[in-house]
Amino acid sequence: MLIAALDSTAVTASACIAEIDSGRVKTFSLFTVKNKLTHSEILLPLLENALEQYGADVDDIQLFAVSAGPGSFTGVRIGASTVKGLAFAKGKPCVAVSALEAMAKNVGRGVVCPVMDARRDQFYTAIFKDGVRLLDDCALSVEEIKAKLSDYPDVTVCGDGMEKLLSLCGDCENLFPASFSSADQNALSVAVCGYEAFARGEAVSGKDLRPIYLRMPQAERERLEREKK
Repeated sequence: MLIAALDSTAVTASACIAEIDSGRVKTFSLFTVKNKLTHSEILLPLLENALEQYGADVDDIQLFAVSAGPGSFTGVRIGASTVKGLAFAKGKPCVAVSALEAMAKNVGRGVVCPVMDARRDQFYTAIFKDGVRLLDDCALSVEEIKAKLSDYPDVTVCGDGMEKLLSLCGDCENLFPASFSSADQNALSVAVCGYEAFARGEAVSGKDLRPIYLRMPQAERERLEREKK
């Protein structure tokens, strides 16, 4: 199955074309950028480069996968809307993948805790062990995360919130940073998670694809706060 995958949920933007057969990645083309450019400007060019270098056309894609959240509200919307438009235009299925699950897939085995800075003294997080989910995607405080991880002797932390969390957990000797090559978003992992979701029957049409939000957008929260006052 030829899959096009995107991730724009945080600072990193990533696009990948991957052929996956029986759960194994056979070939792929991957482009990832982490800089100050906005995702709205570079996400489609990244996908076009991935297609060109792979030697494929968008019509060859059999499944579109997107890291649909949690994460930056703007980044999540950009990635989800891009895949919605492509899948709808081409009449192809698509899947929404958890950004946290995809990042955990980068690390692989062991206990993995992906974290994304959710602001307001919280992190978006989840827990996985050897690829099996132990904690659903949620928004937790530092103290809540420390309590969730206290029973595990060795935990690999990854994600854009990794350095901030580790700096706040200096007394936790069981937490370790992921390597630089596996700490950030990676669209190849999104493709793998997308393949697995497709195999579970979770594919939808472009019209039905929905972002994954764990909290209301800041503008909506501020509006409700003003109304309460």
